[in-house]
Parts: sequence; structure tokens; C-alpha cells
Amino acid sequence: MAYNRQPQSVLAGTALKQNPPPSILQPAGIIPVTLNADIASTASLGVIQVGSGLSITPLGVLSATGSGSSNVNVKLTAVNYTALATDYYIGAIKKDITITLPLSVSGKIYLIKNQVEGSIKVKGTGQNLDDSGDKTLGSEASLFVVCDGVRWNIIN
Repeated sequence: MAYNRQPQSVLAGTALKQNPPPSILQPAGIIPVTLNADIASTASLGVIQVGSGLSITPLGVLSATGSGSSNVNVKLTAVNYTALATDYYIGAIKKDITITLPLSVSGKIYLIKNQVEGSIKVKGTGQNLDDSGDKTLGSEASLFVVCDGVRWNIIN
């Protein structure tokens, strides 16, 4: 019994180039194919890794890979604090302190929460929070901000 199967062509996509190009003139069977790409590499048979920590399965499912990909940097502070570029969640564990947002990069996000009774202040460094210079958070209140490159925008 013979098994004849037409090879599956790997079609070139954006930033991908198949070498040799797909052809219907190739004989049945497995044809060695090389994909030349700056943004993709083969992680395992049929799985393409795109960038760092992302992969696409043969069914087209995009998924995040690697350990710790769902963790965020958490900073708890009991003193006045200026957010770092690596921070994401900043929790105030003492009242009457000020959390200062740094000069921003477009797309940077912070989640700030007052975790105690009393109030804290959140302010930008040379940039407004929406239309004001600062925002007061009461007991257990939170603030979600994202920078558009010009100012910090309050999301909630």
C-alpha cells in the first residue's frame, strides 16, 4: 500500500519568506523548507514563536509562554514615593502620603490604591492627571492611570 500526500505549502506572510518558494511541482512527501524571518522562529514542529514570550500554533492560536508572565510589580509604601518605570501596582499603607507619577512614556500604566483609612495624594511630575495637578484618594479608593505622552489620563 502506498501513501501519497501532497506537501503542505508554507505560505509566506508579512516578514516571512519561504525558501524554496512553494510550488505545486514538488513531489509528494515532506519537503525541507526554511523560513527566513527577523520576527519569527520555529519553537517546535508547527509552532512559530513571535517575539519574546508569544507563539502561534498550527491552528492559529496566539498564546503567551514562559513563567511569571502574569505577575506584575507591586510596591507597598508607607512614605512619600515616586513611581518607578518598573512599578505597576502601588499600594499606600499609611495615610497622608503622596504618590508621585514620573515624567511619562506614552502607554505606561499605573494602578494606585489607598489601602488604609484616611487619604493620600497622587500627583504627576510636570504633567496633569486629567485636567488637575493632583488627585486625592479617600479610604480604600483606587486610581488607574495611563499616559498618552502629554498627560496622565484617569481611567476609573
